[in-house]
Amino acid sequence: MKKKIVAAIDIGSSSIRMIISEIIDGEVEVIDSVRHTVRLGKDSFYKGKIFRTTIDECIEILSRYKRLCDEYGVKEIKAVATTAVREATNSDIFLDNIFTYTGINVEIISAYKETEYIHKVLSKRLKDTSTDNYKCIAEVGTGSVEITIFDNNFIIYSTSLPIGALKAKQFFTKEYYQLDSSFSNYLNIIVEHELRVLKRSIPCKTISKIYGVGAELEQLSIIMNKNTAHLTHIKKEELETLCKNMQSYSKEEIIHKLNVSYDLAENFYAVSTIFLSIINFFDSNEIFIPNITLKDCLIVEMACKMNKEKYFNQLQNQIQINSQNIGKSFNYDENHALKVLELSLKLFDQTKNIHRLSEYEKCYLIASAILHDVGLAISNRDHHKHSLYIIKSQNFYYFNEKDRKIIANVARYHRKSSPKQTHADYMALSKDERMCISKVSAILRIADSLDSHHLQLIEDIEVFIKKNKLQIIATIKDNIYAEIYSFNVKKDLFEDFFGYSVQLETKKLVK
Repeated sequence: MKKKIVAAIDIGSSSIRMIISEIIDGEVEVIDSVRHTVRLGKDSFYKGKIFRTTIDECIEILSRYKRLCDEYGVKEIKAVATTAVREATNSDIFLDNIFTYTGINVEIISAYKETEYIHKVLSKRLKDTSTDNYKCIAEVGTGSVEITIFDNNFIIYSTSLPIGALKAKQFFTKEYYQLDSSFSNYLNIIVEHELRVLKRSIPCKTISKIYGVGAELEQLSIIMNKNTAHLTHIKKEELETLCKNMQSYSKEEIIHKLNVSYDLAENFYAVSTIFLSIINFFDSNEIFIPNITLKDCLIVEMACKMNKEKYFNQLQNQIQINSQNIGKSFNYDENHALKVLELSLKLFDQTKNIHRLSEYEKCYLIASAILHDVGLAISNRDHHKHSLYIIKSQNFYYFNEKDRKIIANVARYHRKSSPKQTHADYMALSKDERMCISKVSAILRIADSLDSHHLQLIEDIEVFIKKNKLQIIATIKDNIYAEIYSFNVKKDLFEDFFGYSVQLETKKLVK
């Protein structure tokens, strides 16, 4: 029986939340949950930096959280910070101070990483497996709005809109709590403006359901007496009526008339209005509330990682879907990309004792195999170099900036030159990252050579290793003269790096 006590900390724009849970064989049981209000968003969004007094306040809060973790015997703490810390000019100082005085290592996560966590938990809760329509996750925070379109278990599209509740008020010239139709109209305009790009980007399918995430929305469900089940919903008409009534409410009236907590009241009207704008934009009649928070998602992520095989299978499947969607936006040759992916994975799995790459590094191979030719969208000439900067500029749901640079470099070296010390993008990375690029590129070059004419003439491959010789036996549908020539040119990196002589033999497919 696998048993572990863990804690997740979410450092948001208006509060710091922590949940302590016990994980037993993948099942999660909540032990304790705490929350404290902070002014990170006001500092960051209004002044561009986190004030010293706020940093000290966060240190005090997190020190108490750390002592509580010690009392419960917590073995692992996962702490993340979102928009407010991410956009602060002194975020490095903030993180260093937190670690120095509390021992808690805080990770700044991107909006896409946050989306990944929430989608993973929501998709597990949903029983609807229909793929006829797309569904939407709308998370309205203090600093941003995250819109995610997903189909069954996979993210199709995701974007972060810079129109969080506090940011919206920052640009509105009226008195902070003078809420009227002007503010409502203003919010509708900026939400529609930001979502217009989204409408052009998502595939032409109907959005069947909208799932809203955020503390304010959960409070809304309580106000409307809907909080009676795990998954609740709010009708559009009910939300319209409430927003209209709140136009004349002061902050104190929102607290007393609606029984909203003090820390939520400040942005309650803005968040409600933004959600209403999203409902209108997608022509929906209601919004569903799954009651999911980021800290809950972090706990689920830690539970999933305890079953590493299942975790990496799910991760690799999602990365493949994500990469294919990026490839489609550049009109890539999908048949070629999938054949190179298939051959790459077979080479990876059958040469593990040689390259000793991890399952996470296998994810780099998946993404680069699918996207290695996207540079053709710009030009056939030096397209591997175009692939480099195209991939570096993409938003991957499961990769950070360092990961993107590794994938981009692997794609860059799928043809022509091997990595060299004169290549600036390659040399800008650490030694370990450069070694990873060389290993993954060596595999990708061979796989790509085996479909050099994009005709998928190779049905299967088997790898045999004897001493310093690596023999690849390819089962072919037809003659592969071009592939053999390309193979002999592109096997150089594998031979030079690993010290193995690589040979290719063929046998006809028996029908």
